[in-house]
Amino acid sequence: MTTFTYRAVLRLYPPDHRIWFGAEMQSVFEEAALEHRGRGSIAYARFLLAEYAALAGGAAIAWAAKLAGRAYVHQPQPATQTALLPGEVQEAQDRLNVSLNGLLHAISHHEFLKARVYAAEEQKAREDLRLLREKYNIAE
Repeated sequence: MTTFTYRAVLRLYPPDHRIWFGAEMQSVFEEAALEHRGRGSIAYARFLLAEYAALAGGAAIAWAAKLAGRAYVHQPQPATQTALLPGEVQEAQDRLNVSLNGLLHAISHHEFLKARVYAAEEQKAREDLRLLREKYNIAE
């Protein structure tokens, strides 16, 4: 029953998030649920309540990021495109990708304090990249 409920709540996440992280999130939940079952019914109920609340909160954050126009799952640019960029622009793009992937990982693992740190890094990296694109007259 808990696995079924978790899958249902997981469907609140954007489809691309579920494709990239859904199986891993489900697996981590099932392992943790198995561990907490042996601790008594009250502890298990608290665990489930906390997990479902964090899952719903993570879904809200994921949708907010997606609707704010941030690309949700970031992949490096193909080598043919990056070879044409100045080195410092490519480094700034790489820093942005690292920050975004860290943010996604933290959210998917319900590590919201880390997610805030990565979100701040992402905003700084995005601004640095914007300034460099402006400097080199490179369109987004």
